[in-house]
Amino acid sequence: MLFRRTGGRHGVLTVAATACAAAGGVLLAVSLPPSPPPSAPPSGVPARVEPAGPDAPAAGPARLRIPRVGVHTEVETVGLDKDGSIGMPEDADHTGWYSGSASPGSGGNAVMVGHVDSATGPAVFYGLDAVSAGDTIVVERRGAGPVRYTVTAKAVHPADAFPSAEVYRPTLTPRLTLLTCADWDSESRTYRSNLVVTAVLDRK
Repeated sequence: MLFRRTGGRHGVLTVAATACAAAGGVLLAVSLPPSPPPSAPPSGVPARVEPAGPDAPAAGPARLRIPRVGVHTEVETVGLDKDGSIGMPEDADHTGWYSGSASPGSGGNAVMVGHVDSATGPAVFYGLDAVSAGDTIVVERRGAGPVRYTVTAKAVHPADAFPSAEVYRPTLTPRLTLLTCADWDSESRTYRSNLVVTAVLDRK
């Protein structure tokens, strides 16, 4: 149940618990959380709640735009790794849409993950902590028009107390959840927390 990643902007080889695997960060191996890991959706809880109908087309995301922080990037589709954690996009400058979550624009909770940094420097979600309530997030979709979300909340959670049930829970209304790592500890050379940004669909 470990995630290994070489580098990061601090240039070290680290071993990460799945708490930060979903967000591209790192933790000390001795800090492994109990099962289920915080980055895994709670077992027995359906990830999707997608009502059928013309107002809720199930279209996969192609690009993500966050004007406030200058993000305009491709979206890769990711699933679960063997250890039950959400996989990460292959390109650190891309985001990853978890295919077990709702399709953006449909009823439900669409979950996207991204690295905060890489071996070569800042990655796609490096500036995500600068977003604020009221900011706009746009998801461009394959086979459907773009959908616009409005940020409603931003929170940083310690990796050993990650609220999985809340972050991954299905919703009856369209929600977008973005995840990355936060709280770099220069002494232990690890990320100790996860940044979670939530947004709701703008129906205007």
